[in-house]
Amino acid sequence: MHGEALLRPVSAPRPPATQAEVLLRERIFLLADAHGLRTPVGLDPTYGGLAVCGGRIDPLRKARAVRAEGYVGPLVVDPGRYAARFATAEAPFVYENEDDGLFFPDSGLSLDVRLGLELDAQLAYGATVALTPTGYLRVGDRAALRAVVDVVADLDRRAIIVVIPAAVGWLVEPHLDFFTEVLATIRHPVALAFGGQFNPLDLRAAQANLRRLLTAVPGVAPWRTDFAAFDGVAHGAPFAAIGASSGMRHLVPPDEKARTGQMGAVQPAVLIPRLLSFVGGGRIARLYANRQPPTCDCLECAGRALTRFDGSDGEIQAAASRHNAATWNRLLPGFFGEPGLGERQAYWKRMCQAARDAHEIENSRLRQKKAFTPPKDITRFATLPVTHAPLPQPARGG
Repeated sequence: MHGEALLRPVSAPRPPATQAEVLLRERIFLLADAHGLRTPVGLDPTYGGLAVCGGRIDPLRKARAVRAEGYVGPLVVDPGRYAARFATAEAPFVYENEDDGLFFPDSGLSLDVRLGLELDAQLAYGATVALTPTGYLRVGDRAALRAVVDVVADLDRRAIIVVIPAAVGWLVEPHLDFFTEVLATIRHPVALAFGGQFNPLDLRAAQANLRRLLTAVPGVAPWRTDFAAFDGVAHGAPFAAIGASSGMRHLVPPDEKARTGQMGAVQPAVLIPRLLSFVGGGRIARLYANRQPPTCDCLECAGRALTRFDGSDGEIQAAASRHNAATWNRLLPGFFGEPGLGERQAYWKRMCQAARDAHEIENSRLRQKKAFTPPKDITRFATLPVTHAPLPQPARGG
């Protein structure tokens, strides 16, 4: 691949991990919309965490409310303004959101001072570390990307994460080499969210290139994604975040409407554990109308059938999101229990192979050849190679 030689670990030694990375590493966060959020059930206390994303309501007050309800785990606030505004060279961060109480008028404050005030506010409201309110980076807008990097370079603080919400086109040529090299200059951890319709990482070569980027640039973490979070951590990301809903898993550019492929009211996407697949609640109900339905024993479901998520009202949507989070959190101890990247990659590949094969088994049980189709990303994870050697095993005594 053209430019692949540049996708290598940077030659300079990596600086010590910042406070932010130490606090968040070895965790996969649930990224949830602040609107309607209740304290989730089933978040793994050792390897999980909660990220509250802005949008229709103030994420700071929601974070404080979650703390008041007794949540003591790692908590971060993602301003989420990249969903509505682009980054520019003149304004790489978005402050002009009057709904969240953090509107800073043009008072002559420098960009780094304004950014510092926002980050301080997140910490004051109970966040473990603070996330930058970066705007969405159009593909190829090098000036805007450099502006983000230039401002955070002047921030003398260790408890921040730099959010890079970028069009997925940055992951392919002719932009990939420049993107990789610029990210390598950021001395803070980076939460990397890619935008596009449906699953942005379905773009040709995007997932493989993301793997190489994560290996080449330590401290970069997949954000606002799905099971790519597991794959990212297996390839060196210090942490990651999985969205609580379809909208939180896949970022759409600010000037586009999400294309869901559904007509009428959107039903919740429900995670079927053995398939590692998010399937519409109504579709599950139809497929199992005359069959024994799959059940789930997560904390949300307590042995009940997954067919109960047939509907689009708020309570059904919220219950499905709680089931999803509780279900994938149950995978965390086994995954993080693997000692090295090679072992984690092999473990994750085996899980995806089993999930891919389970689709065929379930289709045979239902006597419907195409009842379920393996997701493209799970198929990719099942076939892409393991790139790290397992850790050497201690010699056995004679």
